[in-house]
Amino acid sequence: MNRPVSHDPLSRLPPDRIPEPSPGRVKETIAAAQQLFARQPVRMPGNHRPGRRVFFGRTWMEAILGAGLVSTACVLALVLSPAFLMTPPAPEPEPVQAGPIRTEMMVPPQGVQPLDLDMIVDLEPYTNGELRLGVRNADDRFALYHVDEQGLEQQLLGGRKGAAETVSISDAVLAEWDGEQVLAVRSGFGDLQRWDAFVDTRFGFELSAALSRQIWDAADAAEVERRLAAAVSGG
Repeated sequence: MNRPVSHDPLSRLPPDRIPEPSPGRVKETIAAAQQLFARQPVRMPGNHRPGRRVFFGRTWMEAILGAGLVSTACVLALVLSPAFLMTPPAPEPEPVQAGPIRTEMMVPPQGVQPLDLDMIVDLEPYTNGELRLGVRNADDRFALYHVDEQGLEQQLLGGRKGAAETVSISDAVLAEWDGEQVLAVRSGFGDLQRWDAFVDTRFGFELSAALSRQIWDAADAAEVERRLAAAVSGG
């Protein structure tokens, strides 16, 4: 039986012998690979292959890759550092209103100080000669006021009372004490009446606890003046 003849010219060439590897060369190659893996410079026997220059025991390509890794690490360290992280800006405080405020528009939210009585209750006036006073009652609160010549009100004192009670002013006198003017006001509800003393200062009348203790149970305005005079002479 005839075999088909191949027309490939390479098939007519004699088979090449595969050269046997040199044991010494194999050992040198293995040692070089181990040294490279351990990042240790290795000296290869013979001349270096053209086109690959050694840079401190490694190739220029390895140096370029190493520099790139170092640069990337530096950038990441800078970006992730706490000093580089940008915090959102704090909101600017709202400007405080400097102009006049309309009191009738001041409606406080629940849970805060209630409105002043002069904003919700009319004044119940009291006059005694040239003295002009007044009182306001609302629910469980009351307040006493002095009214000057221009009609400006100054609250003298305020406090709590029963919701069904009404505080009123029953007497008042402007007396002298130690060279100062003292406004004595008798107020209360029902039979519970007492005198309070207010000393005239640059900023209006201020409550004096010491003088109030001297006159609180006086029978009338004349006795208030006598007690104040006695307090000066005794001091």
